[in-house]
Amino acid sequence: MEETPARNAIVGVYRRRNVDCVLRLLEPALRAQWLTAWWALDGVDPKLADYTIGEGPGEKLLLVNRALAKLPPATWTVISDDDLVFQDSNVVEFVMICDALQLDLAQPARVRGTQRAHAIVEQRRRSRARLTSFVECGPLYAVGPRYRDRILPLPEQRGMGWGLEIDWFDLHRGGCRLGIIDELPMEHVGVPVADYDYREMNQKMKAELVARGNPRWKGMQETLAVWRPWQADAPWLRDRGY
Repeated sequence: MEETPARNAIVGVYRRRNVDCVLRLLEPALRAQWLTAWWALDGVDPKLADYTIGEGPGEKLLLVNRALAKLPPATWTVISDDDLVFQDSNVVEFVMICDALQLDLAQPARVRGTQRAHAIVEQRRRSRARLTSFVECGPLYAVGPRYRDRILPLPEQRGMGWGLEIDWFDLHRGGCRLGIIDELPMEHVGVPVADYDYREMNQKMKAELVARGNPRWKGMQETLAVWRPWQADAPWLRDRGY
């Protein structure tokens, strides 16, 4: 019997107050026949009932893994929160450029001047995309096929995701291509850590960074190459040194 070709997928966790944001995110993905599965934190919203695989509170990575378990392995897998919007773009275009740039793990840049926890993720002028040593664990990132089985399922001991960036930095040092797409930025429209107590997780993550000799992320957030608007190709696609 001939195998069905793998498709891209998008999974996430949502709250009912953000259902319209999720629908806006999903619309182009569903048109492109992507697979999707979502977990409802505070009850199933009728608008997302066809794509909701479970409901109830819990830590993010555990719930995302439950959603992932409902789908076959995808070519590209997008992990998303429920409170982001793309600026003049969409998730399908984002994954297309990640694939064309031969990235393994990537995120859209944050719209300039909007909230962000790390300066490296802010949209850069005169940049289409960057090869980096850092990708943030939210609100949205894409996992490519080459490193899919080393990234997914997500490590549930990371709880809400704090510290995933440390694991991904280690993958980067082993050859995983991390990137930030500047020409297709997103805005995180929600309030970060508004729905849970992050203090204990934050302290554990800081202690882990100190133990590694990288307090406050120093040395772990580097831009390795930049694809400029006037360049035909990204430098890492033509230079074997990257």
